[in-house]
Formats: sequence, C-alpha cells, structure tokens
Amino acid sequence: MVALTKARYKLRAFKPEDAATLSAELCTKSIQDNMTMETPWTLEKASWWISFIDDMATKTPLQELHFAIEIDGYLAGSIGLINIIGHRCEIGYWLSSKHRNIGIITEAIGEVVAKAPAKLGLKRIFAPILPYNKASARVLEKNGFELEGILKKYYFKNGKYIDAYCYAWVR
Repeated sequence: MVALTKARYKLRAFKPEDAATLSAELCTKSIQDNMTMETPWTLEKASWWISFIDDMATKTPLQELHFAIEIDGYLAGSIGLINIIGHRCEIGYWLSSKHRNIGIITEAIGEVVAKAPAKLGLKRIFAPILPYNKASARVLEKNGFELEGILKKYYFKNGKYIDAYCYAWVR
C-alpha cells in the first residue's frame, strides 16, 4: 500500500509499533460507544489485529484493506474496507476524540472512496452504523453515501440487539 500524505494527516499502513496506541484509543468510552466490535482491546489483541491485516493485504483476491490515519506522527484513527467481495465491500472507521469535528475523517473517507473503487473494481461500498451515531451519518452523507434502510437487530451490543442504519455509496 502506498501512503497518502495530505496537509493535515497521512493515510498509511499499520505498523507493529501502533499496537499500544491502537489498544488505548479503542478502549476509550467515546470510541467504544460507537464501535460494534467486541471490547476490551488489549495490547495483545491490537498486536494480533495488526498482524492479521498485514497478512490480509497480501491475499489474492484482496479481502480487506486498512489505512492508519496518522496526525503529527500519532496514530489518530483508521479506515478499513472489509469483506471485499467482487464489486462490493463494507467501510468502517474511527477517529480519536481530540481530532474530531474538524473534517479530518470526512476528508480521509473521501480520499479512500475517490481512489479505492477504481483500483479494486468496486461499485458499492456500504456502512452499517448505530442509529444514534449522527456524526457518522453526516460524514457518510458528505461523501455521497445515502441511507438505504434499517437493518433490524443487526448488532448485539451491551446485552441487547440494536438496529443499524445502512448507508451506501453506489456507482
């Protein structure tokens, strides 16, 4: 993967030394509240995940592609294209709370959506998000995603089933 450097951030591959920051960030309440992956994120789990995505990047056909978002030399977030199957995939992302509300994740997702479809032959990218995550809905809408519908009982979080809003970018 080639790194992409913008004025405010850099999209790059994850590095083993990112594990401690990844673990710490994914254990913050603001990220866990909007995250649908199981928690807690231990250092061991973060290290395993970085090894896993490095391995996935070598597979043919490509099944997952992940970008670390680096700001001022610091791992501040991530964007992942997962379950790449033919012409479609799912997108997931997070950004540290101290870098929110200044347009970085909107711009970074825009970069990925502008480049990945041509390189990967994608015609559809979708994102199931938690219904109360209004900021994530705005980020997607700003990047041309449209609400397609509600996925009933899509997630199991905090001991209960939760619907997801399904947003999609289609070309």
